[in-house]
Amino acid sequence: MASVYRRGSVFWVRFRANGHHVRRSAHTSKKAEAQAFLQRLLAEYARKARGDRPRHLYEDAAQRFLDEASIRPKTRACYATSDRACRSTFAGHHLDEIDRRLIGEFVSWRKRGGVSDTTIRRDLAFLSSMCAMATRWGWLDTNPVTAFSKRTLKEARPRTRFLSPTEYQALLAEAADHVRPAIVLAVETGLRKEELFGLTLAALDLHRREIVLDRTKSGAPRRVPLSDTAITTIQAVLADKDRPRGAATLLVKADGSRYGDMKKGFGAACRRARITGLRWHDLRHTFASWFVQAGGDLYHLSRILGHSTIQMTSRYGHLRTQDLHVAIGRAAQNRPQGHLTGGAA
Repeated sequence: MASVYRRGSVFWVRFRANGHHVRRSAHTSKKAEAQAFLQRLLAEYARKARGDRPRHLYEDAAQRFLDEASIRPKTRACYATSDRACRSTFAGHHLDEIDRRLIGEFVSWRKRGGVSDTTIRRDLAFLSSMCAMATRWGWLDTNPVTAFSKRTLKEARPRTRFLSPTEYQALLAEAADHVRPAIVLAVETGLRKEELFGLTLAALDLHRREIVLDRTKSGAPRRVPLSDTAITTIQAVLADKDRPRGAATLLVKADGSRYGDMKKGFGAACRRARITGLRWHDLRHTFASWFVQAGGDLYHLSRILGHSTIQMTSRYGHLRTQDLHVAIGRAAQNRPQGHLTGGAA
């Protein structure tokens, strides 16, 4: 630990650098001058350890990251929010000064402010992404966030709200004519909201009974199979006499423009059907939940949904119990079959 101490009438400094103890005379009898000398030495040794590279402030790295990172607009907006929170602690600090202690102070400050663990984890995800990119720029040697333990931050339980068949029928019965096909396709395909409302006619391959998605959240193209109900719904949308001519998108408004969402119409249908706690994304959860309950396996579900890892799909694993019943039945058959009631054999 760096410190100053007196030897006779002169102050000395000592600290540890690169695994070695360093002791130097400050050549002064004034403690304040000795402390300033110590700080200059520490900065000099740190500069040499970096190979005399220039140091960069947090705010410079954050701005460059937000300007250059290839991220979706929604993610960029979330990162910008996290950046504003991070600046309260990290602004004015050089990147090499951000360590576990400073990150811990940030987490404590956010907790004292009543911020949820989920939001704090989101802030740290932004900080980690920024530091990871800073290492690629040569601005930082290692990512300090990876060394910080997040065990004190509880992970939010994944949302798995889905419709029951009765709720689904009630929702369709109360949905407006232009909203109903979108609900059906969301439940029949498991498409994300943007994938569904941005679906073009060129992406439809009705002969192969597939949707071909070139632009997805994960960046990887995928093919989504179409059920009989999905195909019938698509054909009905295309055959609608009021459909604008030349519209390139499947779900379009009267003027031919695409929908951004159907939040208002969907909310109205939920209220009329007396369905509470349902969001549009829960229609995707409904597809996944019904798929698993019908005996579908998680691997194929992961491919249909376009999840980047099977772990993302595992949230639906608890809904599949049919194979568990088969397994326990098989295990019971292999047990010794003695007397099942009391008494000696």
